[in-house]
Amino acid sequence: MLKRTVLLVLLAFGAPPAFAEGVKGVILDEPSPIAPFTLVDQAGEPFTLEQLKGRWSLIFLGFTHCPDVCPFTLANLGAVRGELSQLVTPEKLPQIVFLAVDPDRDRAVLADYVAHFDLAFVGVTGDRRDIDGLTTSLDGYYSLKKRGEHDKAYDVVHSAAVAFVTPEGSIRAKITPPFQPYNTAAYLYRLMREADPD
Repeated sequence: MLKRTVLLVLLAFGAPPAFAEGVKGVILDEPSPIAPFTLVDQAGEPFTLEQLKGRWSLIFLGFTHCPDVCPFTLANLGAVRGELSQLVTPEKLPQIVFLAVDPDRDRAVLADYVAHFDLAFVGVTGDRRDIDGLTTSLDGYYSLKKRGEHDKAYDVVHSAAVAFVTPEGSIRAKITPPFQPYNTAAYLYRLMREADPD
């Protein structure tokens, strides 16, 4: 099992201690490569490991019928991205990827769902095997709590951590909500600068 260093970030480049206070992160000792997968995005276009390469990404798994954790987290991530836009150029902004793990209900509404939070967000879903493969790579989990074959109002229990993925397609860190936008942006910016000082 990968060794991880759990830390509470208190400092960011030359800033006072409060700059990144309260951000809970798990930084992997070595980035963990994401296994190849094939999903589709909200427009029905293929979304594979290649779409994670060349830029940083924040990946969160959930489901569109989620009453609280998913909308709260996605709204927070939008605010974090907004704060990061003050620190990096537009092409270096991380993409936000929402992995929808309940395709039977998610697929038809995914485009409208992610657009509600930010037009730049990417929603992805697909076959159960590929959803499970990416979930495993993210060290996440989910469970559909169906009470029977015809249950349409079931809940989905899932992990809430967000994976911070490098431009090489490897997980560098995981962060846990709630996210204070300014402090979380500082935390992510620090990781990005450590990986690419230029």
